[in-house]
Amino acid sequence: MAKKPRIVFFGSPAFGQVILKRLLEDFAVAGVVTQPDRSRGRGRKRLPTPVKSFAKENKITAYNPENKKQLRDLKARLKRLKPDVFAVASYGMIIPQEILEIPKRGTFNVHPSLLPKYRGPSPIHATILHGDEKTGVTIMLMDEKMDHGPILAQKEIPISPEETTLTLTAKLAYFGSDLLVETIQRLLKDGITPQPQDHEKATYTKLIKKKDGHVDWDRMGNENIERMIRAYQPWPGVWTTVGEMADQLEQELRNKKHKNLKLKILAAHLENGVLALDRVQVEGKKPISLTDFGKGYLK
Repeated sequence: MAKKPRIVFFGSPAFGQVILKRLLEDFAVAGVVTQPDRSRGRGRKRLPTPVKSFAKENKITAYNPENKKQLRDLKARLKRLKPDVFAVASYGMIIPQEILEIPKRGTFNVHPSLLPKYRGPSPIHATILHGDEKTGVTIMLMDEKMDHGPILAQKEIPISPEETTLTLTAKLAYFGSDLLVETIQRLLKDGITPQPQDHEKATYTKLIKKKDGHVDWDRMGNENIERMIRAYQPWPGVWTTVGEMADQLEQELRNKKHKNLKLKILAAHLENGVLALDRVQVEGKKPISLTDFGKGYLK
């Protein structure tokens, strides 16, 4: 039996975990590089990334450097793993060129957009925010610049009107994992000629921050707000204040001390261009309908 190609995987969130799981079916994963454990949740407990947890369950050695210097310090260890390929999916750190050059056949990146469109950290959010009807996955040969390297393969998929970041991330992870495996197999068997990106057509996304979820009722149209609600679930979520919502509904508050309470908008839809809110959640309370919100907070 032929030996399985050896791969070192770089990834951190659930998107990367799906891809790592698929790689294990066809390749020998010699090691994993992921982000360090970080404090998460209300208790601020330090937790490993989904990729690290999966690696541990499958007895794969995981490295979690804090910065580029520590990543460079792994160079000798990574070389000893004798990888044929590095595979990268949502790792979360720019990888130095000297590390990218370690594997014999190159370093592949799985990017959840049709590059050169939507380079950067939040391509799935951007796809939904812009109301795109299609997106896809790109497999590229990495260089040290962000999402800049030549393309090895792409696959396009349609986007449903109800798509959220959560559902689209899951779809792209599964499509991307299959496309990555196919691309590596093709490269190792017959070779692939990389196609340079058209850098003049490149667009860029930004790192999403909590403040991005705040609704500006005066400047944002209904269609944009509805897209925000789908794009920013589960994080950072879309929010306003009880007072701002009262103003939007042209009603007065029962109790003015509630004015600055944060109000999350959990679900909504458009009816002939009008934004209809389905579920909201006042800070510290359970999710409720907009009707129940009105009964509890508005005159």
